[in-house]
Amino acid sequence: MQTDELIAVMTAGHRPVDTGWLRRATWLAALAALVLTVALLGFTIGVRRNLAGVMVTTPVIAKVLFGASIAVIALTLFQRSLRPGLKPKRLLPLVAIPVALVAAWAVLTLALAPVEQWQALIFGRYWRSCLFNVPLYALVPLVALFWLARRGAPVDTTLTGLCAGLAAAGLSVVAYALHCPDDTAPFLATWYTIAIAAVTVIGALIFPRLLRW
Repeated sequence: MQTDELIAVMTAGHRPVDTGWLRRATWLAALAALVLTVALLGFTIGVRRNLAGVMVTTPVIAKVLFGASIAVIALTLFQRSLRPGLKPKRLLPLVAIPVALVAAWAVLTLALAPVEQWQALIFGRYWRSCLFNVPLYALVPLVALFWLARRGAPVDTTLTGLCAGLAAAGLSVVAYALHCPDDTAPFLATWYTIAIAAVTVIGALIFPRLLRW
């Protein structure tokens, strides 16, 4: 058999590899995790009593958009990190955009408020609850993304874990925003950001240990 004939036989049944399934699975897993997280929050600590009246107000919309924007950016980077050669690390600075916008809003709010109000604007009433519950409810999407990461081929497992932590925290913020009654920009910029950073560090530390091949 000639070489050309051998190649023709070997490639006769060739079908294109579906490289998009990880992308689709990432968004489906994130959506399912968000729905489950919101349900868990509703059954445990519950949504805020006046949610129907404040759902379309600027503070609540800002909290939801803050979490959603971080989740969308991080999920995009996460699913790219599962496929070798895509180099998602160079896009990681995009996460700083929503953080910078919220920080600027917080600084402007403080600049326009009397100094004696700063403590109330920053700490609110439930800053401890935010620091505890955002990481807690991030566990559901974090587990979902870990399950998905084991079905991909991550080269930089630390980066994959970091992106998973960011995405999980963002989804958790979207859910927790339905409960949190503290609506000031300095509160959002401080405690939500710290909670997101904590989950991100957890993801970056845990994934490399668990994603050993």
